[in-house]
Amino acid sequence: MTWVLALLVLVGSIGVWLYQNPLQDVDTARRLGMRFVGMAVTPAFLGCVGLCLALGAGGAWAESRVRRSRQSFAQRPSLSPLAVVDADVALAVREMLVELQQVLRGYIQRTEPDMIAFVDILLDGAIRVGASDVHMHPLETGTRIAFRVHGVLEEVMMMPREHHPRLINRLKVLAKVVLFRSDRPQDGHFAISTAEGPADIRLSLLPTNHGESVALRIARSTVRLPELGRLGFPQGLLPYYQRLLDSPQGVIFVAGATGAGKTTTLYASLGYIKETRGELTRIATIEDPVEYDVPLFSQTQVNAEQGFTFAQGLRSVLRQDPNVIMVGEIRDAETARTAIQAGLSGHLLLTTVHASSSAGVFNRLIEMGVEPFLLASASVASISQRLVRALCPHCRVPTSPEIDELARLEASGLSTAGPFFAPAGCPRCAGSGYLGRAALYEVLRVSPAIRECITTKVPTSRTQDVGVQEGMVPLLAAGLERVNAGTTTLKEVFRVVG
Repeated sequence: MTWVLALLVLVGSIGVWLYQNPLQDVDTARRLGMRFVGMAVTPAFLGCVGLCLALGAGGAWAESRVRRSRQSFAQRPSLSPLAVVDADVALAVREMLVELQQVLRGYIQRTEPDMIAFVDILLDGAIRVGASDVHMHPLETGTRIAFRVHGVLEEVMMMPREHHPRLINRLKVLAKVVLFRSDRPQDGHFAISTAEGPADIRLSLLPTNHGESVALRIARSTVRLPELGRLGFPQGLLPYYQRLLDSPQGVIFVAGATGAGKTTTLYASLGYIKETRGELTRIATIEDPVEYDVPLFSQTQVNAEQGFTFAQGLRSVLRQDPNVIMVGEIRDAETARTAIQAGLSGHLLLTTVHASSSAGVFNRLIEMGVEPFLLASASVASISQRLVRALCPHCRVPTSPEIDELARLEASGLSTAGPFFAPAGCPRCAGSGYLGRAALYEVLRVSPAIRECITTKVPTSRTQDVGVQEGMVPLLAAGLERVNAGTTTLKEVFRVVG
């Protein structure tokens, strides 16, 4: 643009000079005109050539920078999608997300972004950082892309609004759903190949006022099985839980909210069983979906659309003569009754139930229609767990709790002596004061007294009191131990325990 303006000014100046000084001789006019043309054209021509070279060099430099960033990111080792992570893993996640942001911005800032390469890099990056979900939420200002890593949403980037339709179309092509349909929800799935092995991606599309919102659930294969000792069980509770896993038969329930790490606990428990009982122990799982591809197990995925439910899968698995069975979740009465029968017939069965506490599991199953005396006979133990944000060990500071927090501890019969800590914020935790996550566990063994509570259908609070009298550490007390150790804050414990 600068050279164009300079050329116009030069031509205008020549025109003014010629108007004021008319030429009498034709040859003189011709020579002078050619000189003026040469003077005008040469700078413009050189300027255009220079501009093209500059643009080309800039584009090549930008492409080289994106390529180097992508190679640097690809050289990092992939992280595990475990729900419980320490500070070092959380710090590695933040560093990898920063590198991935640079790579993705380099692709999306082009005039015509390569959406195929963009989606490939995005999904590969999600798998490398150990994300379980990818969210693409359209807003008025653009599309927010975020990963759910270790149960927490981490924003990756804000994509310009004009690229959202192309992004959605690319995902629809991969999932083989209707391209022109944008006025109703759609579901699909597709498989991708990465350096870490194949992964299955489940796609969910939902129309919103600013476009279609996307949720991608990542089911990874060839993931290393989590170790039971690394999940954060307290030192005295881990051997106690391992003895429960040594039971020859019965049902062990794991309760907790969505994203509390229940599946991770189940897989780690199966790994311990396989290690202690030997290679010939037959372990079968029924899941929706299969989140870890483990060669040591016989894994089956339910398909509700084809009529293959948890209950039907469990009945089929029982005919395969397994020693240990894992059922991803008890959702209905039929599955619950079949699971209880499996626990009574010589199998050890591990499963999850949505309940607010370990004692609440039993009344939840009774409400589903399970006979109390059968439930009491089949149950071995019930575990309730929560995940809390862990304090950054580099910047945590001592603090004093608020009056209402102390009052709540006193009402629960817990100590208010402390110490207590609070987040401060530093570069390592990106100013949040938190780095990683920690687990809280509540293990209720089904003793004769608990079995009597189940049979007589007493209120959940009464079952909880009996468990505490027999030595069970409730979630709030387990959280206070973590607070006094400097792992998390009292506010965080109250937030997740309720």
